[in-house]
Amino acid sequence: MKTIVCCLLVMLSYTGISQIRLDTLFKNAGITGVQIKYTKNGKSFNYCYGIAREGETKKITTSSVFQAASLSKPVLAYITMKMADKKILHLDTALYYYYKYDRIKKDSAAQRITARMVLHHLSGLPNWATNPVSKQWATSELQTKISPGKQWSYSGEGFMFLQLVLEKLLQQSLETIAKNEVFIPLQMRSSSFLWNSSFENTGVYGHNNIGEVTGRNEFFLPAGAYSLLTTATDYSLFVQALISGQGLSKQSNQLLAGDIVSVAKNEADTIAAAKHIFWGLGFGIQQNEKNKTIWHWGDNGDFKCFFIANPVTKESLVYFTNSEKGLKVMQSVLNYFFGIQNWYASQWLDVAF
Repeated sequence: MKTIVCCLLVMLSYTGISQIRLDTLFKNAGITGVQIKYTKNGKSFNYCYGIAREGETKKITTSSVFQAASLSKPVLAYITMKMADKKILHLDTALYYYYKYDRIKKDSAAQRITARMVLHHLSGLPNWATNPVSKQWATSELQTKISPGKQWSYSGEGFMFLQLVLEKLLQQSLETIAKNEVFIPLQMRSSSFLWNSSFENTGVYGHNNIGEVTGRNEFFLPAGAYSLLTTATDYSLFVQALISGQGLSKQSNQLLAGDIVSVAKNEADTIAAAKHIFWGLGFGIQQNEKNKTIWHWGDNGDFKCFFIANPVTKESLVYFTNSEKGLKVMQSVLNYFFGIQNWYASQWLDVAF
């Protein structure tokens, strides 16, 4: 316990951040629980706030397990790039060639979707055709709403299609693939795409906009678009590996943030921040007055989170909350850790999602 406290004090001194100010920020925002991992100059520091479940006293700690929501997608993207390195799949081969997806058998356009399109969110598929945790989802018809490759449009369905292709090619479940390619190599010991018994005591509960407990999804099927369960510490290991290119060829590492598309719908896009936001192979890229950073957000409704990292300086921040209000203070949190600047990613999210 003394070691943890000392590390926290060092962090606060090192970053110039007041723990009291952070506590006050989250309390005033009505956010139930927060878990942060911040890394700079090879040093990592933790910050925890709040409780695991309203009405109970168990506090958020560095061991608390959160739903990472769409922060699952960069992990699937990383696995995809590793498989491309191994020539198990090609980024520009139609996914339907590898796996005859029954849900798109009536849509010839969807049958042209490639892994690169999915990672760029250019698949043309909707975010969800129906609720992805419902019994009807797996058999629901799936159709493109935009011609594949033409326009950026966020899609969880695209990532699920990609997951099914990887599972078919490797003859393994996503959970097994992730263990072999990500969790074990990076020593992410508290991470899984499936609920397991070890999370019974560490898994936190979600909370709605008025702070009521909504429960916790104990995922029984792995979903590369949303079901990752992890800690900020574990996910920070992944982010640091991502920005250093660990486990990837030099070419794939360069492609991750070098092969980009604009999120703007067209030149007349009314969201000003969209001019500063691009999408790489699996995550967002923000270019502001100071530097270029990679980022992604997660939103499972009652769990909100995000990460941001600078591939040049290796500075990163992973932020998890168990509250529907979790992203309301995103710009303030970023300013605390990185200094005041334009956070176009946050501005864009506020309008676009």
